[in-house]
Amino acid sequence: MTGTARIGVAVASVVVLLLTLLLLVAGVDDNACASTTGSGPSARTASGARTMPLAAGTFTLTSGFGMRWGEQHQGQDFAAQPKTPIYAVADGVVVRAGTASGFGFWVVIDHNIGGEVVSSVYGHMFAADVAVGEGDTVGIGQRIAAVGYNGQTVPAGPDGAHLHLEIWTRGGRFGGGTAIDPMTWLQASGTSPNTTATPSTTPGQHESAVADAGNVGAELPALPASIGTEAGLQVDTIRVARTIAVEFPQIQTIYGQREDPLPDHPSGRAVDIMIPNPTSGNGKALGDQIADYLIANAALLRVDYIIWRQTYRATTGESNLMEDRGSDTANHMDHVHVTTLGGGDPDGAPVESAATNATSAGGAGCGSSAGESDLSPGAVPADLEPWYRQGGAVCLQISASLLAAQGKQESGFRRGLTSSSGAQGLAQFLPGIAAALASDGRPYVIDADGNGNASVWDDGDAIIGQARYMCDIAAKIEGWIAEGKVSGDLTTLTLAGYNAGEGAVLRSGGFPTGSPDYEIQTRPYVANILAMAAPMSTSMS
Repeated sequence: MTGTARIGVAVASVVVLLLTLLLLVAGVDDNACASTTGSGPSARTASGARTMPLAAGTFTLTSGFGMRWGEQHQGQDFAAQPKTPIYAVADGVVVRAGTASGFGFWVVIDHNIGGEVVSSVYGHMFAADVAVGEGDTVGIGQRIAAVGYNGQTVPAGPDGAHLHLEIWTRGGRFGGGTAIDPMTWLQASGTSPNTTATPSTTPGQHESAVADAGNVGAELPALPASIGTEAGLQVDTIRVARTIAVEFPQIQTIYGQREDPLPDHPSGRAVDIMIPNPTSGNGKALGDQIADYLIANAALLRVDYIIWRQTYRATTGESNLMEDRGSDTANHMDHVHVTTLGGGDPDGAPVESAATNATSAGGAGCGSSAGESDLSPGAVPADLEPWYRQGGAVCLQISASLLAAQGKQESGFRRGLTSSSGAQGLAQFLPGIAAALASDGRPYVIDADGNGNASVWDDGDAIIGQARYMCDIAAKIEGWIAEGKVSGDLTTLTLAGYNAGEGAVLRSGGFPTGSPDYEIQTRPYVANILAMAAPMSTSMS
């Protein structure tokens, strides 16, 4: 992008259990799901499918991928009780099973994901708890080991028990590959756009409402009318409400869809979990427990973010204290607010108000899976693909393929670029735009990769920022079209607004006119991106 470098991609996690949820809520026959031979928490059958390494409810996410104690932490730590079962995250072959420096005993599995070698590395087990050997073929969700505290753990001993998981792409652990954030990879769609999740009937050592909810044959009961109503809620939000009602019987009230200036509740993507006696020690402890539970199980429950006791917590790891809004309820001191990715209406119909959803622009994605499923495998560098897929789920108006084509136009997927106008990084953000506040009150560029620093130089932060900004522009222009102030194709006008400024679109009543720059710069910019987006998409003609 020239002059006004802007791009936006907000966090929206990938579709991990959408089909299962639709079956759950709509009551579709069990046979509509593919069968599975896995025995883990979320086994899937399609090539490229992946699952969490521990059953839901058995772990807490602790140290994440990124800098830690002055050095790079190459994986994600899953704190759990010793002996908690560990499952293979995908189909593959065991290439290492033995002692390793710092790991105690490790297991390394190579997977063929879309023709690319990807390795999953599991560390800190004891040899006696490892159930596989080198050369073994394993299936997704197959139990391979149990959590231990072997090697270097903090603290040492049982209190430091955890699984250290690494994901290596582009050749794998022993093929010159690159370590990436495991949570980004785990939450990403499989290489097949039709990949669906079919959890097994044995969720692991500790059964939980999350695991039970995943079983088509063991669906959770509908939210009791005495607690709240599911009317108007999207499928992910329904699942959260049902799970909390089962897992935390102390909760007696859950509020759902309602009118609100912000989009989360009107779109059906949010619920408020009211905490009994919230000012008491027990009340605060209960709220803390629910908040931690939602974050720990965010991937399976498709949670976008939560707010509790005036603190915003994103599933990406970002956390911040919100401004004082003047009352306990407004400050979320008496309830846990949770916004999900959405997942669509229970009957499979699209969400009614795309414009309303898009105004969140990454504060909480709109629940569309179109962007996640329309990016052709291999269309972008492998380590960027999960981020573009997540970006495509931010709002209904902006697809993953469009974001990828825009990224190619901006930087050619090259890192470290600074334009003559000062635009920076993969998404070519001007510093002022990167720091500007989106419609959700946060900067466009946020700490999407959870490394503790929001930066235009980080792949995930830049792409997530790209979608956040694009979705904000799309929401504004869609509103102007509805008001009759602007006419034209929404995608074309959004790209033009990104390049020339949305104000130029409004002033011109459509594609920007009145300046030579719009013809020699903006029009080719839009045309190039639309041309590149088509071959990157599985759905565009």
